[in-house]
Amino acid sequence: MSPRCSLFGTGGPTRPPLFASVALATLLVVAACSGSSGSTSTQASLESTSTSNPTSASSSTSLSPATSSTSTTTAPPTDEVTAAWSAYWEAWADVRASDDLDPGPLEATASPNVVAGAIALFERQRSSGGGPVETDFELHPTVVAADADRATIEDCVLLAPSFTSTVGVWHEADLLRTDKGWIVDHVRVRSAAGCVPKEMAEAAVAGYEAFYAAWPEFWDPADPDSPLLDDLLAEPQLSVIVDLLTEHQERGAALRGQPTLHPEIVEVRSPTEFVIRNCLEPDPEYGLYDSESGERLDDVPPVRSGQTNLESAVMVLEGGRWKVSDLQGQVDFACEFAPTDRGLPSV
Repeated sequence: MSPRCSLFGTGGPTRPPLFASVALATLLVVAACSGSSGSTSTQASLESTSTSNPTSASSSTSLSPATSSTSTTTAPPTDEVTAAWSAYWEAWADVRASDDLDPGPLEATASPNVVAGAIALFERQRSSGGGPVETDFELHPTVVAADADRATIEDCVLLAPSFTSTVGVWHEADLLRTDKGWIVDHVRVRSAAGCVPKEMAEAAVAGYEAFYAAWPEFWDPADPDSPLLDDLLAEPQLSVIVDLLTEHQERGAALRGQPTLHPEIVEVRSPTEFVIRNCLEPDPEYGLYDSESGERLDDVPPVRSGQTNLESAVMVLEGGRWKVSDLQGQVDFACEFAPTDRGLPSV
């Protein structure tokens, strides 16, 4: 892994929570969701000499005609291939940050057409007023095909700053074994809409689901001192939930009802901050109840038959855990269950 991988910050600002009432205390009752991954036009491919822009996960822009390597009879060591891929990105970042765009570092890691494509990209950036760019990156490569002399990698590369409108850039690359070792021979950008590393996406979604799974333990009865809160929530949502739990504890109220979740990642703000979109199905019995009598209170309206709620959750990686830091959404809002075309490809 590149030493640059730990240099990312936490990304964009967090929106203020909208939990202004007891009804908004749940993850179901929140304000408008920003559930679009933004399929904006991508600049010419990272190393590509082509000028066409990728527009979907099913299209690709090639440096040259793609090669197909399907034989697995003599697969190369994965670590050699991924090490060559990492070396290429180290060189890519070094040249992007250089004053003179000396291609030397890239020439040691990639074929001439790949080098030419990268230099052309950097020159376009500088012709539009940009200077040397210090770049942090994080790699998540998977070797998807290989034989003794060629290998194909897929990778959701996280870049800051990116050369596209998204932090995650989905790459497919062919690597070639030469007498000097493995080099990057072709690179294709697979999607203009971005991507999310599969393992990170699964971990972030698991953190989101864990919050819902655990909430009966701190909301029925209300317990603002529960140690689970620090494990599952980050600021500013942590303070919002603690305040609501304190209010409910003083009233002797309990929030009940587990929703059915359909979460997907729709935005990567940085390697430590993702946005989840969730079209959820509220529990028919969801509501606020008197803890002693079990009587339903009037604070939360009854769930309508067939009701769905749309929610957006900002997840942050804090202390090795993915935690909920902000919740927004709309109640009784027509929405589609994941997977939708708003969800990012998980690579």
